[in-house]
Amino acid sequence: MQVLEGHSCDVTSCDFSGKYLASCSGDKSVRLWEINLDGKFEKVDFSPLLGHTYAVNCVRFSPFGTLLASCSTDGKAILWNLQNGEKVAEMQYLNGSPIRACSFASSSAVFATGSDDELVVLWDIATKSAIRVFEGHEGMVTAVAFTPDSAFLVSCSTAEEIMLWDGLYGHGKCLATVNNAHDLGILGCDISPQYEAISENGFLNGHYTIATCGNDDLVKIWSVKTSTTKSITLVTTFEGHTGNVMACRFSHDGALLASAGGDRIIFLWNMKTGQAVKKLEGHLRYITCCAFSKEALMATGSNDKTVIVWSLDKHNILNTSGDLSATDKEKSLKLSHKESFLSWTVEDVIRWLKSLDLEEFSEAFRHNSIDGKELVHLTHENLHTVMKIDSLGSRNKILRGIQCLKNPMWQHVLGDTDNDGMLTEFCCPITQDVMRNPVVAADGYSYEKQAIEEWFESGKETSPMTNEKLAHKLLIPNHVLQQLIQKNKD
Repeated sequence: MQVLEGHSCDVTSCDFSGKYLASCSGDKSVRLWEINLDGKFEKVDFSPLLGHTYAVNCVRFSPFGTLLASCSTDGKAILWNLQNGEKVAEMQYLNGSPIRACSFASSSAVFATGSDDELVVLWDIATKSAIRVFEGHEGMVTAVAFTPDSAFLVSCSTAEEIMLWDGLYGHGKCLATVNNAHDLGILGCDISPQYEAISENGFLNGHYTIATCGNDDLVKIWSVKTSTTKSITLVTTFEGHTGNVMACRFSHDGALLASAGGDRIIFLWNMKTGQAVKKLEGHLRYITCCAFSKEALMATGSNDKTVIVWSLDKHNILNTSGDLSATDKEKSLKLSHKESFLSWTVEDVIRWLKSLDLEEFSEAFRHNSIDGKELVHLTHENLHTVMKIDSLGSRNKILRGIQCLKNPMWQHVLGDTDNDGMLTEFCCPITQDVMRNPVVAADGYSYEKQAIEEWFESGKETSPMTNEKLAHKLLIPNHVLQQLIQKNKD
């Protein structure tokens, strides 16, 4: 095991290509590592790659290993030359909505992005231009992946949908849809490299296997059939995680599937047996991403700002009946039917408040019978007027906590401290830097004034935190927060 350090914020994505490993972070950078003769990864000379102005959410190598793609909250996808780290192209669609996911087709001819505006955009690598826009999702697009033959494209969203699209010709009509695939939304998706595809009577009949993961703590395996009638059918569900599953990736031969998430655990699943055959622990905070190399390596990235490279003995892993102890199996069984926070009782909500160090408001929550279903509908207005929570900071913290329950991609705002001892609450959600001139927007969140103004100037009318349209663009100086930041610095 090797721990790679260098990022100053959450590691959000990682990917392998030959001797290279790439990672990206909320610190706006992409870092590139190269394996040396001793089998250890070292930072390449031209790393980090800097060009994004906001957090970088995803990195992917092109299948031929000549390009590295990165996409960001700044609404841009950048292609980098792996020989020298220079920027090859910068792509942005319309108003530049934050891009959450990207993927290359196996031909390297086309590239797909998924963004907060609920769109999937297909790009031509040769011309660096958009050739098709897929519409139909009802939530933020969190994952995109091509089938191994590039014939089809799968996309997933926070609105719990899986959608299948034409990847060869870019026909805009959705070919198949699964609704309510994961309770509270899908966070990750990958497609197995093992597939069957036969051309019959002018039709491409394919059979693919995809994996998805989400906020319901589950990993699901689906069968995709693409004969005359296209279909996506649930095959099985992998249970064992006790927190949001934020990433899942197949090994290059499709024999293993890795999953990782909010419980800080990586499970390796044998795809033939459906068993969890390995459980890995090492990160200090939730795990956001994972990736396999063609060799016996796997990388994981975390909110602890590190990337861990694991050395795997795949032969032994695949030939074991399971790596979980009896205690782990019993615990997994007990938690396999774990319900989402929507089914929390009032006392469950009180325990959650205590975890946020907001126990002082317990009686207000009890008095108003705030259970899980009521919790999700709380706003600044009813927290202030009905529940009599006067502190703006406390209301912000409660609402940020609720946002984290619905989507762990925002969990960085609830971290305790960063390396400099500065509260993460003092950092702008857009820039991830400590705020100098904090202002409160219509969504009730505080931002660095320049960052949120640039957000508006770029044509965006939505909240950077909730992706909902803002009622207005008025910004109110947050003098209390500014004084707290200054006091902490002093």
